[in-house]
Amino acid sequence: MGKGAMMKRTLLPLLLAPCLVHGEVENAILPFFDVARTYVRGTGGLDAGRGDMESFDFVARSVITPEPRIGDWWVVPFFDYRFTSIHVDGAPAAFPTDDVDLHSLALSTFLVHMEDTSPWFYGGWGRAELASDFQHIDGDDFTFDLSAGVGYRFSDRFTLALGAAVINLNGDPQWFPGLNFDWKISDCLSAGIYGPSGLIVYQPAADWMFTLRGDPAGGVWNITDNAGDSRSLDWSAYRAGAYVSRRIVRELWFTAGGGAVFSGDLDRTTPTGRTIASADPGTGWFGLVGLRLRAW
Repeated sequence: MGKGAMMKRTLLPLLLAPCLVHGEVENAILPFFDVARTYVRGTGGLDAGRGDMESFDFVARSVITPEPRIGDWWVVPFFDYRFTSIHVDGAPAAFPTDDVDLHSLALSTFLVHMEDTSPWFYGGWGRAELASDFQHIDGDDFTFDLSAGVGYRFSDRFTLALGAAVINLNGDPQWFPGLNFDWKISDCLSAGIYGPSGLIVYQPAADWMFTLRGDPAGGVWNITDNAGDSRSLDWSAYRAGAYVSRRIVRELWFTAGGGAVFSGDLDRTTPTGRTIASADPGTGWFGLVGLRLRAW
């Protein structure tokens, strides 16, 4: 499977995990690390040559166990499902894709060691993903990723972490270094960089939260083309937007937001990475609504 969009899952999971567990889950303010969430997102305004490209996503995610701590170790398994429907109108025949429905099923687990008496922590993350159009499933539809890192809590307000990730272990492995920091500027304002993502969170009251966030978008899926051959659809993009969240009851929140999508390459490749077709869909927009459960 091609990996031009692989930055969406490099060091981000590992380096976010210490921020999650250090906050004892219920105090974590990271909008993409809730214990459960589901949302729908529409993306449009992208260029498909002589036509237009748009997509629709449905995403569901949940921690599998409500009791992640075992002594000084945190073991946090997650399940993710994502449905992506891409619609292309008026594109030339050479455009990398036509209308297609795509699925991603993933299991990931964090292992983080953190002692109450030490500012140091370390850990690892592993992920197995099936990303496919479900027309024909074989080894090309699966990827396996690993990462590891170490961090230091300078104070209750500032944490720094470094690490590295190895992506696509069963295909063409690549590795990436990463830097993460989490900074609680005040009781209602926080900021951080988490691998390829960054955010600023403002929470002026217990029931309201406002977020500016940028993170990788797109994805990589294995598809079967019209000739029955195995291909990879690799979409690299970056999303930047503003979000507002309102508490519904206890730890259940409603979230809405939107912003811009800066699309990079959209490639159709062979399983070995040879490019068959490529395009740059340009810049578009997105809108999102969803529910977040911040703690069990």
